[in-house]
Order: sequence, then C-alpha cells, then structure tokens
Amino acid sequence: MRLLVTGATGYLGWRATVLLRERGHDVLPLARPGHRRRAASEGLEGLVEMDAGDPAARDLLAGRDAVLHFAGVPDPAGARADPARAVRENAGTTLNLLEGCAEHGAGLVYPSSARAETAPDPYAISKYLGEEACRVHEARATALRMTSVFGPGQVRWEGATGAIAAFAARALDGEPITIPGNPRRTRDFLYVDDLVAGLETLVAGGEWPSLLYAGSGVATPLIEAAELTVAAAGTGVPIETPGGTLPPGEDDSYALDPHVPRLACPARPLSEAVAAYVDWLRSHPAAQGRAGA
Repeated sequence: MRLLVTGATGYLGWRATVLLRERGHDVLPLARPGHRRRAASEGLEGLVEMDAGDPAARDLLAGRDAVLHFAGVPDPAGARADPARAVRENAGTTLNLLEGCAEHGAGLVYPSSARAETAPDPYAISKYLGEEACRVHEARATALRMTSVFGPGQVRWEGATGAIAAFAARALDGEPITIPGNPRRTRDFLYVDDLVAGLETLVAGGEWPSLLYAGSGVATPLIEAAELTVAAAGTGVPIETPGGTLPPGEDDSYALDPHVPRLACPARPLSEAVAAYVDWLRSHPAAQGRAGA
C-alpha cells in the first residue's frame, strides 16, 4: 500500500511509519514545520515538513491509498489551554485532508478518542468535530475512537502524555508513582503495535465503516496498570494514591461497550505489552543513567 502518515514525528505517527515500512508499505511521513524533536524520530527518512492544514498538503495524497491522520492536539491539557487551536488542529486539518482524499481517491483514517462519545472537555469536543467532518464529507473515511494506546515512541521525558508512559518514566527514575483522584478508575489499554496491525488490515480491506472503536476490550484500574509497570521495571517504587478532584472527564472510567463495532486487531495481554514497552524505554537515550535502566 502507499500511505501518507501525518504527525509522523509524534509517537503514534512515528511508530506507524516504522512498522508499516517494515511490512513493505510505501509510507510518506508528514510533520509540521517546527515540530517537537524526539530521539526516536530523528532522521526519519523521507520526512516532509508541512502543516496538515495547508491546502498544499492535499497534493501529497496523489497516488496514495490512504492517509493515517495522527497530527493534532493529542491531550486534554493542551486542548484546555487553547480550545480554538484544538478545534483547528483536530477538526480543521481533517477537513483539509478529506478534500484531498476526495480529489485523489484516497481514504482517511481519523484517530479520535473514546472520550468523544460523551465529549466532557474541549479535547473530546475537538475530536468529535473531526469525526463529524468525516461523517458528512464525500470522501471515504473511518473515524477511529481509540482507547488508551501506549508503547514504543511514547516518552514521558520528551513530553508525552499517557498513564503508562508516566508510570514507566517514574519507575525507571526510581521515583514514587502518584495516582490522583480515584485510583481504581479504569482505562482500556491497547499496545500501539497491535493498533498499527489493525490499521493495516483496515486499509488493505478497502472498506470504510464510518465509525470503529479500537481497544483491547479489557477495563483495567489505573492502580493495577501501575503495579504491572513497577513489576516490569523491577525498581519497587511505591504507588501513592492521594485522592483529590480532577478536571472534568479525567476521573471517569472508560471501557469499551462490547456491542460497538471494533477495529479488527490483536490485543496482547497487558502484562506482556507493559513489559515490552518498558524494555523498549530502557534503551531510549533519555533513560540512560536512571534507576533500573
């Protein structure tokens, strides 16, 4: 397949680019000018630096089967700080690429969030608006409501968000893990390599359902995920649960409804996935010299 991947220097876009190239696909990586530098994506071959919202980006879809649109504001905190930017980056760029898909006959995968279902905050609202653009546009598109995806490329020391990324960084630093709010609130954790395998199957299949969910189907309390991470790191750091009030949506539990349409992807056990991620993280340049690294 011939693919365009936006946000290719971010964790999801980088990992998708690397894995899909390893599987023999022609992948054109795209990142905005001035993108954040990350060790894993330094020297990414063939990188095009252009904003996904630039009308010129539509021309990059010529001859491509699909675009995996990972560019955007990736976290609730960033969206709360600048809601208008989140809408522009998560919905506006999607509309631009949909126009390109319609012109060149490509499909678009829009990685959204399971939080878009209830839209409790600006981040979820911005993701929902991107979904709506996919739904009403003439281009072939699938909005993918993802759960908590983690794995190689996600580095807390470089500013990445995500519970397991935070747990792993603190465990390797030899520092206590703190879980504010309800420590038994749940997340559905999905390993990024499993997600990419599902995306490959989706695009290769040539069918474009309007909405799918991507997750493991297993709801895990945060404290149990932290315990698995500490065990994988082998540092024995304590886990602190101070309680407290969190921003809207942050203290809710998220689990996939078993009846929703799901992306066909493997989902390895969380203990296996966490161990694989911690092993990868140990080899990252930012981990050198840290406890347990």
